[in-house]
Amino acid sequence: MEIVFLGTSCAVPTKERNHTSFFVSFKGEGILLDCGEGTQRQLKIAGIRPTRITKILISHWHGDHVLGIPGLISTLGIMEYTKTLKIYGPKGSKSHMNFMLKGISDKLPVKMEIKEVNEGRIYDGKDFYIEAAALEHFGPTIGYKLVEKDRRRIN
Repeated sequence: MEIVFLGTSCAVPTKERNHTSFFVSFKGEGILLDCGEGTQRQLKIAGIRPTRITKILISHWHGDHVLGIPGLISTLGIMEYTKTLKIYGPKGSKSHMNFMLKGISDKLPVKMEIKEVNEGRIYDGKDFYIEAAALEHFGPTIGYKLVEKDRRRIN
């Protein structure tokens, strides 16, 4: 599992720190946790192609955590992204995404599945799963846990 810190700042970025975003690469999945403004630039600096992203996990709908999504979706369209982008977020995520993406186009450039989550297992892959838990913050907020499944090792 590789974790790349793309941004660790909060509401206002600094010269040294970008808005919140993390990229996790694991077993063929590219998971983006939050997508603040400037995430695309940080991906480029880190040498990560945006087309590696398979899932976006949104913690909550404050701008510093999501305002990079419209530009990223546009870029994926330009790059002829062929996968279905899976987006997970707290209650209200479908309507927030619809409002935010209307600024791009009436026709979205990539296929997306948006899932509103609360608690429990939200993804179950062959080698790992993702759990969600409600957190206390201003408005609906979700924390995510990526868990590698146990593997039997026999000598």
